[in-house]
Amino acid sequence: MLELGAQFIPFEPDRSAHDGNITRNFFDCSSQRICTMRNNGALGLTSKSLQNDKITNVRTKDRGEPSTVKFSSDGRLCAMQRTPNTADIIFLEKTENSLCLELTVSTKSKEPLLAVEWVTNNQLLLVNNHSAELLYINEDKKSSKVIKTTNVNAAWAIYYAPCQLLLIANGQSCSNLQPLVVAHSQFTRMKNFEVDFGGSISKENFLEKDAAIATIYGKVYVMVFRYSNRSATMLDLYELPFDATTVPSFKHSLILGFNGGCGIHVIDNLVIVHHQSSQKSLIFDIRVSSPSKSHSPLVTTTIEPHPQHQPPPAVYTNFWFTFLPEVVIDSSGGVMYSLRLKNEKAQLEIAEKHTMLEFLARRKNEKKLFVSTLLSCLRARALSLRQIRKVFAMLSGAGKAEKSENPSENGTASATKAVMSCEKYASLTVTQQEMQSSVLIPLRFIMSSFSRTSASWNFLNFKFQEDLSLPESYVANVMLQYLRSLFDAEITPEAYLIEMVVETLAEAGEMSKLQQIVTYRVINDSKPLAFLLLSYEARCATLFQSGVDILARNKASDEIVEVMLEKKQIVDAFRFIDVRNLNDALIPKVVEAANHHCSRQTRYAIKEHLTEKKAKGIFFLNFKKFSSLYKSIGDDLYTEAEIQEANVEQSNCTLFEI
Repeated sequence: MLELGAQFIPFEPDRSAHDGNITRNFFDCSSQRICTMRNNGALGLTSKSLQNDKITNVRTKDRGEPSTVKFSSDGRLCAMQRTPNTADIIFLEKTENSLCLELTVSTKSKEPLLAVEWVTNNQLLLVNNHSAELLYINEDKKSSKVIKTTNVNAAWAIYYAPCQLLLIANGQSCSNLQPLVVAHSQFTRMKNFEVDFGGSISKENFLEKDAAIATIYGKVYVMVFRYSNRSATMLDLYELPFDATTVPSFKHSLILGFNGGCGIHVIDNLVIVHHQSSQKSLIFDIRVSSPSKSHSPLVTTTIEPHPQHQPPPAVYTNFWFTFLPEVVIDSSGGVMYSLRLKNEKAQLEIAEKHTMLEFLARRKNEKKLFVSTLLSCLRARALSLRQIRKVFAMLSGAGKAEKSENPSENGTASATKAVMSCEKYASLTVTQQEMQSSVLIPLRFIMSSFSRTSASWNFLNFKFQEDLSLPESYVANVMLQYLRSLFDAEITPEAYLIEMVVETLAEAGEMSKLQQIVTYRVINDSKPLAFLLLSYEARCATLFQSGVDILARNKASDEIVEVMLEKKQIVDAFRFIDVRNLNDALIPKVVEAANHHCSRQTRYAIKEHLTEKKAKGIFFLNFKKFSSLYKSIGDDLYTEAEIQEANVEQSNCTLFEI
């Protein structure tokens, strides 16, 4: 699941020749560049990076072997610490007699330096035991100027460039940590905190090599090795707040449980701990592994070299050096590698399908892999409905949950000003269209295909059909869980999704569930939904009235009249028109329907009703325009024989006067 060397850069290994030619290599964690110095720069200084193809080749004066080499972010300046008390600024683009120009700087107290770091392209941070100074380097004038100074009590210091964070250790056992944010030419002190490193008689002080800083899921953590009986058994994570008023707190503890040397990487929000003696790598995901503070490894795997390296290089050797976030340097072979995750192998490493899906959902740029894996799990029915609901809830409510967890974006936390920022964590977003086209529609196709009994499927053997066919009720329940997740996240379902859910429930015979989601208005009312429900009257009579109710709530009076006419409810249609005071333009349709479907008595009643409306003058439209239509309703009320019989009876009748 871990692959070494998809990206790599060769460099000249360290060597101390008898002829006096010495080669030394330095890695700058801030700029992620490796620097090769030959004869202390007299024979050349070469810097390379995995992040870009820019290679710097210059020569400097031989003023002794440096202990630290740091590059500015734009690659124009280089800071070397050749003596304990000073730092030399190398102007890489300004030369004289093919040698780079230099400038020597130091703190005011001239004390030994603990850290030399570039804060910006022209601001250099110097830290000693009692102060931290921020210097401005003027490249044109080749001069320096102190911008800001603050007093500190430091035993050692670590600088984290992505957040411009300086972490200073002090106290009797160096376990008291003081974070400072170096931004906008200012020092901002945050609340100090105490860490537990498992101090004992054999290990009295907390050392710099046992601490690291990383950004995980949009939050900054200080990672601390906690030792027990001289073995690293825990890796504790302390969360640093974004504001200066909140005290950092202990959040997570990663259970390692091994002895011997180890290295740390943080790749794609995963903490990866490499154990040298067992040649194993432990992968921790603080969001997936466990809901508690203690986490066991989610995956235990081994690093595999990329196929392009032939023969494959040795892994977990004594010559390996690991640097955050994903750099591995083989000092013996002279190669700097990048380590990457192969998320497509997660299905082989993580047995629990729900955990595996949650793992993939939290990885960057793995939407396609996640969606295809989700579809495979649903087709295989490897997830329970409870697990399906959790997966959909994670996708639908992820953005809302992340916003509530991030105080810098939460409106309720506006009273506290953020002094530190870091890379934001972007949750996986799967739109409704993507979910429909990539998951729900393929599931429904499988359901509908294998529910057929046509001869076109007879060529498939029974086992294949049994493996791929899905019960209609299962597919309907999956869609309901997705609909529920949208409802819980206050996301409006799209019309096409609602139509698909309704059709699937109807095909599965889940009329009671369909009636419930319509009655309790889980889905929004719409005319297409109403007509869809009307079409299912034969399967569930109550759905017809639900469809009419939806049309009424949408004030679709014309459509309701059309439905009544389709159901041959002519009298009800007339009553509905009168009660709602609808436009008389609908009356011709009703009259025409009455001529075709109503009895003679009903047609006579309708004619009398229209005559009465005409007499009262309550027509909104010109009655003459429809006089021929109104007259037609009485043209065939009686046959010719009935009319002649009536005339004869009338002529024979005697008029009696009382």
